[in-house]
Amino acid sequence: MAIPLATVYKVTSAEVQLVPFSELGPGQAAAIRRDMVNALLNEVSSKLNIARPGLVVRDLMPANDLDFTPEDWYEVVGATVNTYETLTTGTMGDKRWVGIYGVKLDGDARAVTALRFNIGGSNRAYWQLQGLSEMDGFVGLSPMGIVIPQNMPYTIARYVRSVSSPDHTVLKGIVVEPRGLLISP
Repeated sequence: MAIPLATVYKVTSAEVQLVPFSELGPGQAAAIRRDMVNALLNEVSSKLNIARPGLVVRDLMPANDLDFTPEDWYEVVGATVNTYETLTTGTMGDKRWVGIYGVKLDGDARAVTALRFNIGGSNRAYWQLQGLSEMDGFVGLSPMGIVIPQNMPYTIARYVRSVSSPDHTVLKGIVVEPRGLLISP
């Protein structure tokens, strides 16, 4: 199940659904991650004119890659209920692409019921989190994924259902960048 990156950039919010882990068939979770890695490697290699061996694929680091504080995704949500609040916002770094393909929730710290991804000024996806259950390990994956290309502004917002409560919403994703930016050869 290959993900053509041109399609990833042009999908509508309705096509970037979040599938509970329990609804995926054997091997589908690994295929979703693998397809995201391959699509981003091809895109970055083409855009930067760097052969794939000159690129690094690594796990997403919230503080380093998405200007999120703290590094472990854990924080207390704001003071307004029943509204979207910004989880993180910024502009993706030069020569860095982020691919987000899923989410993992902490069953005990779920003050958030949805996520909204705005990339380059348009809403690319809304993920409803209430469908994720303990049976799924509170994990959901998106077969299409969400890509934040280099130098692109982004805002990831969360829908708050209970104020001043703990939240631990972990975005599952990867980063593709040239060797040496963060990881040396």
